Parts: sequence; C-alpha cells; structure tokens
Amino acid sequence: MGSSYIGRQPIVNERGALFAYDLFSSAQKDGEHATATLINDLQSAFGIDQILGKRVGFIRIDDAFIFHDLLGLFPKERVIYALLEENVVDNALCEHLKKLKVQGYRFALNDFAYTPENIEKFSPIFPYLEFVKVDITRSRRIKQEDVEELKKQGLIVIGAKIESHDIHAECVAKGFTYFQGYFISKPKILENPSFSIDQEAVIQLWNMLQCEADIDQLVKAFELNHMVSLKLIRFINSAVFSLPNPVSSVRHVLTLVGREPLAHWIMLLMFSESQGSNQNTIPLMLMVVNRTELMTQLLELINPNATKSQKATAYFVGMLSLIHLLFHIPHREVLKRLNVAPEIERALFEGDGFYGELLGMVRAIEMLDTESIERFLQKHSLKHEVLEPLIASAMEKVNQFDEAMG
Repeated sequence: MGSSYIGRQPIVNERGALFAYDLFSSAQKDGEHATATLINDLQSAFGIDQILGKRVGFIRIDDAFIFHDLLGLFPKERVIYALLEENVVDNALCEHLKKLKVQGYRFALNDFAYTPENIEKFSPIFPYLEFVKVDITRSRRIKQEDVEELKKQGLIVIGAKIESHDIHAECVAKGFTYFQGYFISKPKILENPSFSIDQEAVIQLWNMLQCEADIDQLVKAFELNHMVSLKLIRFINSAVFSLPNPVSSVRHVLTLVGREPLAHWIMLLMFSESQGSNQNTIPLMLMVVNRTELMTQLLELINPNATKSQKATAYFVGMLSLIHLLFHIPHREVLKRLNVAPEIERALFEGDGFYGELLGMVRAIEMLDTESIERFLQKHSLKHEVLEPLIASAMEKVNQFDEAMG
C-alpha cells in the first residue's frame, strides 16, 4: 500500500452535539512512524483547518514525538495531544508535560483501560492532563464513583470505543462528559416508533417531487404544509447554501433550482431538524453531507461525463443510506414509505450495481478500510493520489455546513 489516508471520528456530548474530532491515519500503527505519517498528512496534504473546520482535534502521539520540536507545528488552541497507554511515565515526562502545560499545550490520555495498575502508573501525570479517554471495551467494570474520582482530579472523562446505544446510556448514567464510538452511526430502533407531523409531510412532499407532479400541485401541497414550507425557506436562505439572493417562496425555489435539488433539500432539512432545540450541530447531519459529497465526487472521478440524473442518483443513495437513523425504525420500512426503486434498495442492502459499489467505497473511506479502498482503485484504474483531494474536499464541505449550522 503506497498511501495513507486520514480519518476523523466525532466526539459528542450527552445531547449528541459535536464537540471535537479524533484524528487517525490508515498507516500501520508502528510507533513513531504512525505519528509522523499523521502529522505529515495534516500539515501537507490536508491542513489542520481543512480537516477540523471550527472544531478541535485529538492527535495521538508517542514517546518520541512528545519530546520533539514538531509539537509546536499546530496552533495550541486547535489540537489536544493524546498520550498512548504504552508511553513510559517517569520524571522526565512529568517535568516536560508540566512545562508544556504552562506554555498552553493541551493533553489527554488516549484509550485508557481503567485498572488499579493503570491508575497507579498514570496518576503522576494527571495534573498535566485535561482529558482522559476511557476505553470502554476494556473498562466495563468502571463505576460512577470511579468516574467522579477522575473528575475530582480535574480530568474531563471521555468514553471511547462505545459500540452500542445501550453502552452509551450506561456511560451517560456513570457521569462521562463526552462520548466516542460507532454507536453514533448505528440505528436506535424504538418499540413503538411514529413519524412526526413534519416528517410525514416531508415524505409526502418528497414523493410528489419524485412523481413529477406539476408545479401548481406542488406549490399547493407545500402551502398546505405551512410550517414545513417556512422551515424549508429559512433553511435554504441560511448560510449553508450561500445563495446570491434570498428565496421568498416555494415557487421561487422550484423555478430557481428545479425539483431534484428541492427534493434533496427537504431531506437535508429533516436531518437538520433532528438536532431539536439545542441548535448544536449533530454528527448525523454532517455524516449525510460527507457521504453524499463522496458519492457524487467518486462518480465524477470515474465518469467525468456523468449526467445530472446519475449524479442525483449517487447523491440520493448516499442520503438514503443514513435515513433510517432519523426515524428509529428498520431501514426497509423507511424506504417503503419513500417508494424507492428496487435497484436502489439493492444498492443499499446488497451493494449491488454501480451505485452499490460507490456506497461500499464511501463506507471503506469512512472506516479507513485500506484493502477495500485498494480493490476499488485497482478496478477503476485510479491512483492513490486522487483520493486525498477528494476526501479533503468532502471534509471541507462538511466543515462549511458545521460552520453555517452554528
């Protein structure tokens, strides 16, 4: 494998609002090389602002790097350096961290297993740390009083490697402040789910847009759903879309951009509405933006002459791949409400056809599955170098949404 890729995983608060990103590289985790590769990619191929937007980032560092002058490469307010559990804790490290903390550097302990041995080992550096990331897979016995004890030492406690909503709920009950793990991208199925009035209206309107209803019928349907229309116009006029002139009506939107973008936008509206009243960006909205961007950009990379219809389908598949996370019901049930074509269902569930292949590649990029990435690149005769700007461009688009959503 001749190239490495940067990934970022969201760290969220109890309400699910985005706090920071954990940054990692697909490079082999072989001590100094892994840290050096990540730092090099952040500095050259991507740039810290491009990958983080307005957020802070956790960067894992090894023994060698912490004593290196390269620590000052990035603005102190943008990064939190996460020490590895394998790091040697001695007087030299304690004195160095003490000095760096005074200079404004921020530190965390990365993927820490909560055991008596580790508490004894790392307690000398606790005064110089701001965060401790507790590896939940190796700390299932941690109690609420243990979390409180860490907090008493001035540490902000992050639950890491949380793989299910049940474990997330346990961590909330135990007093963790922030949370990280793949539970964010997993559906939370409710026993008696129901669609809100707005969601029902959006689904009805979306179906009308897909069924080629004439413009007067569409405008009338939107007018009957007054609140959805108001929210949609406010959403389209927000900084997210940066339109040169504000739109004043649904008819204006339809004549300005057409049906397809409007169908996309009402779905995006639904994702943005899922953040409720706290007005903080949630990762789900940003995951949708990232996935749809990667889908359409990969399509254009393979087929520079792709039609508008093909681009719309790629975008649509990317969005539908996450839509069940909004409704808390099985994925196929949501798609049934949306009257999705069988070939799109096969792309989503079996990875069938070209769009299924694109979606598989997007998921591989999200998970930094280098073997799957390599197979895709070879099949389509693409070089590794084409992916870096593509991934960076998608991240930049996500950051723009994050900034605009406040």
